[in-house]
Amino acid sequence: MHRTAAPRFRKHLIALAASAALAPHGAWALDLAQSPPGTVEPYVSPNVIISIDDSGSMEYRLDSEASTSNNQTTPNVDGTWPASSKRINVLKYTMVGSGGTGGIFRDTTLLPDKKIRLSWQAMWNNGGSTDALNVNSSTMKTNSMRRLNTAHRNNFISFISNLKASNGTPSHLMFKQADEYMRQPLGTSSAWASDPGTTGNPYLACRRSYHIMMTDGRWNGTAYDVPDTSKRDNATNLTLPDSNVYGGSNATERAKTALYRDTVNNTLADWAFYSWANPMQTSGLTGTMQPAADYRKAPATENFGKDTANKDAILERYWNPRYNPATWTHMVTYTIGFSTVSTTWPGAPTIFGPTEQTPFGYDGSFRDFVTGTKTWPTMDNENKRSLDLWHAALNGRGRFYAVTKGEDLEKAFREIFGQINTATDPDLSASATSGSNISRSEVGRYTAAYEPTNDWKGFVTAERLKPDGTSVSDSGWNGKNTADKLDALATISTRLILSWSDKWDTSKYRGGVPFKWASDEANLSTAQKVWLQKNVGGTDQGATKGQERLEYIRGERSKEGSDDTGYTTAKPYRERQSRQGDIINSDVWYVGPPAGDSLLKGYANFVRNEKSRQPMIYVGGNDGMLHGFSTADGQEKLAYVPQGVIPTLTLLTDPQYNNKHRYFVDGSPMTGDIDANGGIQDPTDPNYAAFVPDWRTYLVGTLGLGGKGYFVLDVTNPTATASPSGIPGFAEGNAQTLVKLDRTRGSTEAAPICGAMTGAEKTMCDKVVEEDKDIGHITSRPVRDTTDTARTTQITRMNNNRWAVVLGNGYNSTNQRPVLLIQYLDGLRELVRLPTTTQAAGTGNAKDNGLGAPRVVDLDGDGRIDVAYAGDNLGNMWKFDLTSATPGNWKVAFGGSPLFTAQGPAALNNASRTKIQPISTAPTVRANDRKKQTGSGPTATTSRVGGMMVAFGTGRNVDAADPSNVDVQSLYSVLDNTRYRYAGTGASKRLEVHPGGGSCPNGADCVPAPAALGTGVATAKLAQQKFTDVSGENAKVDIVDELKLETWGNYNGWYMDLPAVGERLLKPLEFYDATNLLTVWSQVPAKGSNVDPNVESCESTSVDGERQYRTFVNIMDGKRPTFQIVDLNLDKKYDAADKDVSRVPVTKGPHSLVRGKKEIKDYDGKGNFTDNAPPPEESMRPSWRQIR
Repeated sequence: MHRTAAPRFRKHLIALAASAALAPHGAWALDLAQSPPGTVEPYVSPNVIISIDDSGSMEYRLDSEASTSNNQTTPNVDGTWPASSKRINVLKYTMVGSGGTGGIFRDTTLLPDKKIRLSWQAMWNNGGSTDALNVNSSTMKTNSMRRLNTAHRNNFISFISNLKASNGTPSHLMFKQADEYMRQPLGTSSAWASDPGTTGNPYLACRRSYHIMMTDGRWNGTAYDVPDTSKRDNATNLTLPDSNVYGGSNATERAKTALYRDTVNNTLADWAFYSWANPMQTSGLTGTMQPAADYRKAPATENFGKDTANKDAILERYWNPRYNPATWTHMVTYTIGFSTVSTTWPGAPTIFGPTEQTPFGYDGSFRDFVTGTKTWPTMDNENKRSLDLWHAALNGRGRFYAVTKGEDLEKAFREIFGQINTATDPDLSASATSGSNISRSEVGRYTAAYEPTNDWKGFVTAERLKPDGTSVSDSGWNGKNTADKLDALATISTRLILSWSDKWDTSKYRGGVPFKWASDEANLSTAQKVWLQKNVGGTDQGATKGQERLEYIRGERSKEGSDDTGYTTAKPYRERQSRQGDIINSDVWYVGPPAGDSLLKGYANFVRNEKSRQPMIYVGGNDGMLHGFSTADGQEKLAYVPQGVIPTLTLLTDPQYNNKHRYFVDGSPMTGDIDANGGIQDPTDPNYAAFVPDWRTYLVGTLGLGGKGYFVLDVTNPTATASPSGIPGFAEGNAQTLVKLDRTRGSTEAAPICGAMTGAEKTMCDKVVEEDKDIGHITSRPVRDTTDTARTTQITRMNNNRWAVVLGNGYNSTNQRPVLLIQYLDGLRELVRLPTTTQAAGTGNAKDNGLGAPRVVDLDGDGRIDVAYAGDNLGNMWKFDLTSATPGNWKVAFGGSPLFTAQGPAALNNASRTKIQPISTAPTVRANDRKKQTGSGPTATTSRVGGMMVAFGTGRNVDAADPSNVDVQSLYSVLDNTRYRYAGTGASKRLEVHPGGGSCPNGADCVPAPAALGTGVATAKLAQQKFTDVSGENAKVDIVDELKLETWGNYNGWYMDLPAVGERLLKPLEFYDATNLLTVWSQVPAKGSNVDPNVESCESTSVDGERQYRTFVNIMDGKRPTFQIVDLNLDKKYDAADKDVSRVPVTKGPHSLVRGKKEIKDYDGKGNFTDNAPPPEESMRPSWRQIR
């Protein structure tokens, strides 16, 4: 991790950059947010009615044979069911499992408490369950609509468990009763009540309702008609509540709805249409229903292909059954046909089912129904009635699942509930991959998520990206996530959770300790335990309460109260849905076996000894700790509670926390390989032979918005025992060995008072207090190596041969100034600070300021970093000169001035640019490989531009007011013209900045003097580029001021303003497949967090969701790619039809670019991907040939 470039590029930077030269709180600057903007939109639990077929045929075999001796009640070991299994047994196992485990309704991940509201009914209620014959009731019954909680869940489980099969299949009655129930007058017992049976108001119009009808096939019995016969699916000129007309007055208008229409009355499809089209409630409700999210994003039309008459089956978005445009109270219908007869209809032999049947797809005779080439048949004979289930699902804007295999019944129910839950999918915060190429083998991907409406639960999921682009769950995790794994622990005593004791112990702080209660100071100090003893009001409640709170943080659940039943003296602490808390701003960091290419002494042995090391992922959580999970099975191997969060851990136990969220360990971890012995690595040194290196993998973590500072752990050996080479493993007894350093502080924590101390303790205390004044909230993501994104460049070797982590000091430090922090990881682990200013706090560049993450650069490929670039909160891009072997000579470049200061316009296309543009992400750099012409005509000369292009974007999203900020932000790539030369020889040979010289500006021997660019684009002489809209939010990059041979002498880089209101750059820039093309991820962040997520409301307009864009642009000249990357029209070609588009909207959340066999796939956090064209082979990649 000590190198910033792969060997292939080792000389690249120096060859071009050197050119001829080689030749107090309450008044903090920022009001940092304490909950994620836009993610606490109130969730309104949907109403779900489940209708179960307990007719006689449910006793039949799966293959529809009428009798069976097989009474198997659980599936085979591989999850399949024999064809001879009874349908009723498969249903029971699917819904409630066996022996108290398994089943859809015991899966509290899919269906956690309060996720849905549930009611149920059975055709005959042969099992005699209380009230289950009819869901329609004006008073509260056992099966009436209620929030899904433990008691209601158990009642449903009992109902399913008691099912027996007998009698006919009166499916109409199920539809009729479900519809009538939802139309009952509003009241405390109404399905629309705020808390049915307890509280009536408010009755929310935005509450969605669903009917899931599970039957084994064809209906019989009374065919009840809908109450208002003018609102069947064969209606003409029916004006829907939103004024759209169904079945218009002429043939053209009626053709739009041909899919839904038939020529017969009294069908299940009529009931499904009636429940969707005819408002369930028309008055007395609060708020409004909004169209489903997927409808709002859907294309205007969709062509499903040719029908049997060779006509295009085209549907407008409103009439497309994929989507639900309803803006009134309605009920969506899902149907499940559980038998082989659900896919056959002998009485209608010309109708063909779709290719996909669980659920039914959109080919087969679907296309004929769309065009009107075929119409739905009459239901006069039972051998056609399976089609009514398909038709009903389309009319009800749901889906039809034709289930012929026992194991597919669970799939059907899971998918249906998954679609119902879509409105509150977890927010995806970060992802990591175990590689960047899937062309030859699978790559692991690990995605973090959080659920604000599920008591701020968080987790990481694992999947494998396959060479064909698909993704599957990682089999080693058994379909579980990390929260599932933690919640399954029988006892929390097995968890390895460490912390840091601030107790002074002879000559140092005690350091790493188990996060466990002790009556003395063997673990936490007395002062730390007092923090846990205090309640949220600050009252010290004694050691017993302190220990209870510590055990709660460790995962003890026995003293949690209940939001439903209340909190008591015996159960006073906040109810959680999981031991694991939310993961919001922390990146997931993957750590495999060491794989660097260092030639330093001992590293090859380290790689060899650790080649079988268990891969891990690390991520910070707002449950108060960093977590380390095994990638093999998702089990937690290590957790760490930084000392800086201990003063506020009590807040996590407060029952009011769920609507007073705050951050804890919200920063991102990173790891790197270092030699903990440091120092001697020169073979000519007389002590070299005796030098024994000690290679380790260290993790550096930060608190982000949860607090100030950073911590360091040794994560070399994630097993419980020592490695063969003697490296200690993850065990409590190794706490002081594993926890190397903790420089974290709470946001409101006062500095230690050193006055009463003496000797070494006072000296250390005074030193820490002074240094802490320059340490703030470090919120930046780790800076990754541009040629190996699995590595960070921030953990590195310095020019004095010592190992360090290089950090920006972040926001809200006491001194308020931007400071580069160089924290040594070897020796005594001292801290070196390089401030950019000596101004007093609150003045000049020390007012409301702080430094972001640095991009460190090894210019000559010797494995030691030479310079660092980092931006600050006031728009300054700083450069630090670290070339010297003497730390005292490290300094801010350009005589203490920034390389460039960004300022933007008050509005797009405004010529005046005076607005501060904060820089919150690390820049990306590349040696300038272009040429410039000096003079003209026969005397013109050509030379290399040289220097370094420093690319970065502006914008910020850490202050509570930031999401609403609409200042224009920009993308920049500016030229650092500095050249370098070697000084010293042998072991002391280092680069130094060349002061300039020769016949400048046009002489062949000219070495330009290093020059800062100043403030603003005019002073800096930056060329302008712009976005031009192509279609919707798709755009191309166009030239305003072209950078080319003839003009490079006039400019020092380029810029372009981001076009969307509120758009900014919050993620580091990446190079596209090792080319000069930047991949730019820019966001309009979500906003609207002042909402209690636990109070149901229709006020969805209080939240504006995140929008994200991906742009490709050349770092050198700001031009769009010379080859087409984006497939705009989705024809799987990359050509002129894609209109030069290089900017597209993409889904929110994390994205990963992974190379496939023939394309580069952009995966989002949900497993969806889009294909992008790779660059022409080698044509865009820097090469030795280009730089010679």
